Amino acid sequence: MPPPRRPADDPPAPLRGSRLPEGFVRAEGIPDDAIVTVFSVRLEQSGHRLDRWLSLELPRLSRSRAQRIVEAWAFDARGRQLRPAHRVRAGETVVVFRPRWEEPEVPRDVTIVHADDHVVAVDKPAGLPVHPTARFHQNTLTAVLGERFPGERVVLAHRLDRETSGVLLAARTPAAERALKCDFAERRVHKTYLAVVHGEVRDERFTVDAPMALEGGEVNVKMAVRPESRGGLPSLTRVEVVERLRGFTLVAAHPETGRQHQIRVHLAHAGFPLVGDKLYAHGDEVFLRCLDAPPDAETAALLRLPRHALHAHAIAFTHPATGAETRLLAPLPADLRDFCDAHR
Repeated sequence: MPPPRRPADDPPAPLRGSRLPEGFVRAEGIPDDAIVTVFSVRLEQSGHRLDRWLSLELPRLSRSRAQRIVEAWAFDARGRQLRPAHRVRAGETVVVFRPRWEEPEVPRDVTIVHADDHVVAVDKPAGLPVHPTARFHQNTLTAVLGERFPGERVVLAHRLDRETSGVLLAARTPAAERALKCDFAERRVHKTYLAVVHGEVRDERFTVDAPMALEGGEVNVKMAVRPESRGGLPSLTRVEVVERLRGFTLVAAHPETGRQHQIRVHLAHAGFPLVGDKLYAHGDEVFLRCLDAPPDAETAALLRLPRHALHAHAIAFTHPATGAETRLLAPLPADLRDFCDAHR
């Protein structure tokens, strides 16, 4: 069966990369080796001040640092400088330059799970950021894909948190990019995650149906369960037990919606936080202690794992070129296998 036709006027996917827009005039004084990041403002971000918007796009960037960067090196698509108080508009292109810095080491051994002329699927290792952030530029999955497929624009169709491992889809053509992102937006892509959680889950299966929103506290990326009357967006995760361990459980989670940190928040809300989760298992203090330095011995013993125990195990989607139903797998990585083996 051929793939369903896509409307010709599908909105373009948000632009995020390092290729300057056509017609951009580079201002004098920007170092040749400056890091370039090109963004497209999403609909839900329209109206934000530019400095506030940038601190949300790059969560590890403080508001004051975002303001300094904007004052010096933020431009529109033609190269005109923008000011911190500029109100961003949906679809607007923002070009940000930043001085180059020495990045933390990350694993860059990315396994290609599948590749054809239209789609690439990778098994992302834990610790590798997907997109550039305030701390990472070259040590990202987008940079690795640029090295693996030189001269091509390989665009990720979705994302995973830095500490989450597993399968990720990317498009090699504009048509595949539009089709995959449309399918993600319409919830036609089905994902299965494996997670190791604290506690021995009794029920074989359960569902967490709990709306979510940004918590709004000191940690500006933290999500929380909130009723829809207080801004929560509908969020649903189906969970089933894979194996019960001594004091822990290996579960499979099937998110029906795609909210930020959804599985981590929902499992913690159900009383079974992820092993190693610095943000949702042990309170904000632990997360803040680990922001700029490795955890000390006491914190490491509390966390049990250097990263949160979440792995994107399987993804099922309609191939954008052939229409074939496709399912791809990334096996449980060694660190999570070893943890399970030690607690059987």
